[in-house]
Amino acid sequence: MHTLQLQRFAAGERTERATPRRRQEARKEGRVARSPELTSALAFAAVMVALRVLGPVVWGEWESLIQRDLGDAVLKSWTVENVRSLMLVQVMAAARMLLPVAAVAVVIGLAAALMQVRPLFVPQLLLPDFQRISPATGWRRILSLQGAVETLKSLLKLGAVAGVAYTSLASLVHQMISLSAVELAAVPAILGRSVFNLAIRVACAMVVIAAVDYAYQRYHFERSLRMSKQDLKDELKETEGNPLVRSAVRRRARQLASKRMMQNVAKADVVITNPTHYAVALQYESETMNAPQVVAKGADFVAQEIRRRAEENQVPLVENPPLAQTLYRTVEIGQEIPPDLYQAVAEVLAYVYRMRAKGRR
Repeated sequence: MHTLQLQRFAAGERTERATPRRRQEARKEGRVARSPELTSALAFAAVMVALRVLGPVVWGEWESLIQRDLGDAVLKSWTVENVRSLMLVQVMAAARMLLPVAAVAVVIGLAAALMQVRPLFVPQLLLPDFQRISPATGWRRILSLQGAVETLKSLLKLGAVAGVAYTSLASLVHQMISLSAVELAAVPAILGRSVFNLAIRVACAMVVIAAVDYAYQRYHFERSLRMSKQDLKDELKETEGNPLVRSAVRRRARQLASKRMMQNVAKADVVITNPTHYAVALQYESETMNAPQVVAKGADFVAQEIRRRAEENQVPLVENPPLAQTLYRTVEIGQEIPPDLYQAVAEVLAYVYRMRAKGRR
């Protein structure tokens, strides 16, 4: 009793790797291994790199624009329209200057998403699903084991980023204390570099954490796709059909092929026999064939049936055991005989044609 239960348990245990068909079905449903954190982390890191490269140029152009506009402001009479126009010009200029940085973030974000899931479009996900917004479903998701794991992951990521930020801020505080001996004009640049270095460290920490999260997502996804031995058997039956059905189809195909082959015996010019173990039927039409062609062959019971059909249709039977065995073993049905058998077959056909000319079988 216990052994039977263990066997059932083992049969249902999902220990086998997913098949390509199961992976394809999961992909059609939108189930893929992906980490949103990896996409956002790489985009944030790309923005930091872009600011490091393009930042001085963007800041220089913006500074020149501010100096020019404020310098011209002395000659203007300030009104609500003038202030609104100045602010609009500044905002548009800032947007234009930061556009390359934003473009880098968008490109890297899309590349990171495509790297994880490749091009994927699932129309079913666009349809409304009330279970996604159901409070009961939401609470079950939060209180489930997967929800607990996701919460723990979020706390670990927050703790790691907070730790990196704390160490960087502690260093920044020490630098600010020492700024009392620095000229006032150099303070903004020093603080800017410190804040930027803090952002770079946070971005690196986010990328590392996101990479670990992506590895975990792939591991969890692969486990969710695992199949039991029974699943594999069921899929094999679905893709290749029931073994009994396949056997019946093959048997039927052999019967049809045998029936066509026996029908071709009536068209043969000669049947070469062993005399009892092998029989090979040859047909030769000089207008359409380069050499005689095997239209039927068989051994034992099939050979007897070929000889019987030949006798019914008055096809000559020629006993030549070596030639019959060679033809049976080397030439398939529908193929022409090889050149090394031309002479032997030509002698047999010549004999048959002479007998026909004399009116003898």
